[in-house]
Amino acid sequence: MAEYDVVIRGGTIVDGTGIPPFRADLAVKDGRVAMISGRIRAGGAREIDAKGCNVAPGAIDLHTHYDAQLNWDPYATLSGWFGVTSVSIGQCGFGFAPTRPDDRDLNMRMMNRIEAIPLKSMELGLRWDWETFPEYLDSLDRQGLGVNVGALVPFSPLRGYVLGMRAARERTSVTQAELNQMKQLLHEAMKAGAFGFSADQNLEDRTEDGSALPSHVASPQEFLGLAEVLSEFGVGHMGWTIGISNTAREQHLLLLDMMQRSGRPLHVAVGDDEEGYSWADEARAEGLPVVVQQPSMDPVSEFTLAEYNMFDYMPNWIQPLVGTAVERGMKLSNPETRAAMKRDVADRPHARTDWRHMTVVEVTHEHNRQYEGLTIEDLAAKQQKDPLDALLDLALDEGLQTTFSHIMSDRGDEALARRIASPYSHISLSDGGAHIRYLTISTWPVHFLGYWVRDRQLVSIEQAHYKMSAYPAWLADFKGRGTLRVGDWADIMIYDLEQLGYVYDKPTYASDFPGGEWRRVQKPTGIRQILVNGAVTFEENECTSALPGKLLRSYDMVG
Repeated sequence: MAEYDVVIRGGTIVDGTGIPPFRADLAVKDGRVAMISGRIRAGGAREIDAKGCNVAPGAIDLHTHYDAQLNWDPYATLSGWFGVTSVSIGQCGFGFAPTRPDDRDLNMRMMNRIEAIPLKSMELGLRWDWETFPEYLDSLDRQGLGVNVGALVPFSPLRGYVLGMRAARERTSVTQAELNQMKQLLHEAMKAGAFGFSADQNLEDRTEDGSALPSHVASPQEFLGLAEVLSEFGVGHMGWTIGISNTAREQHLLLLDMMQRSGRPLHVAVGDDEEGYSWADEARAEGLPVVVQQPSMDPVSEFTLAEYNMFDYMPNWIQPLVGTAVERGMKLSNPETRAAMKRDVADRPHARTDWRHMTVVEVTHEHNRQYEGLTIEDLAAKQQKDPLDALLDLALDEGLQTTFSHIMSDRGDEALARRIASPYSHISLSDGGAHIRYLTISTWPVHFLGYWVRDRQLVSIEQAHYKMSAYPAWLADFKGRGTLRVGDWADIMIYDLEQLGYVYDKPTYASDFPGGEWRRVQKPTGIRQILVNGAVTFEENECTSALPGKLLRSYDMVG
């Protein structure tokens, strides 16, 4: 009888702690690392030959939106295909718990607008066998998981549960009794295993009708009150999205106060400019634990104006891009609407409206085929039009079904390298489970290791896995994860660094969401096996159907 469940032989161990890699065997027993040695004599029920490969902790992604998708996809793909073994949900203050039955539709429509998750898929795929946050955790726990999942309490549905979702989008203050109820709900969620709470004040995030989020209009006292709740537990963190904002400085001051009151780390998306990074450095100098969420790439989005929402940071673009394609088309044809949209482009310069970098990818009418591959700047010159008119006229001619692409954030390699190498940045920010028709940045583990480590040699392989796994595990309080030491949970990715890349030259399509809804997908090359709690979930991109993932609970992480 085999002594171990799995023995991984002859690989190069990159254990996540930051020590140099070394060649050794690794044995797994009962879901945990049982032995690491240059030679393990005892056998395993499953033997894996890892010669020529790195054996490293699975990646941990703390900024995902798999809150809905986990209901029908327990592997949280794309992330689960790309070496991610643990995810955090409930980010940006969005989610589905707590939610009263009367507010379910509004919460799904909000997620549809902001995170571009198909409404039909949520209507068909969400079980809704919960109302409270503890009940939501229990629902996920019962269903079976292919990755480990920790959850933050999302602010917007929390406020909506107390005030009603409509009122929560409008009222700018709460009574003391209402604040006490919000604090009590967070307390109950933490007792049930939540890892903190999250909120969002990003201007590009709007509800289905274009109105503000509950977290946009809430008073500072509400966030401070919730921060004080965290101080009771000594576990968890606060997630916060500043993004594109007119109030970054005010938010910085609020976040400093929240960290001081809670005593807990802050995981923050600061936006594209340098101000957020400078503030984080200042906070660190004061001894406050700020960790900046950092993508490893400048994401490129492919979209149609029939359903795209990522221009909502411009006030005069919101309503023209609310509604069906027909409704949008009518508004986008109005000269006064266009004039206001042009003013926003001039007043709020951004990579997304840099006409040199927005491209016509695919048209639907043969007479427009000549425009494929042109930038909007070139299209405008060819047609002797204003660039916005050229963009909208082409889209309207095709019922808003023309596919365009643009750079979501244009930081460039120099700025990205500096931010990625920062000791205070966490690499991921995948938005996994969201924007499924536009983006595939859940591929980040392969991009980070293949481009920044192998090709650019920006950081060492041991530093890379520390930033991908051990650092986020510390931040999130995922105890026993993120490193490969004896006694740790055996969340492992086995990969050939030289072979890391992508199966498809560019993302392809899969209609694998409930209701046959489609999404963009990509798969990796070079990842041999992925193990979650000691069981293989994927082997050369083939799913084993094992469901070894765990619903992580913060009360298990104390002590």
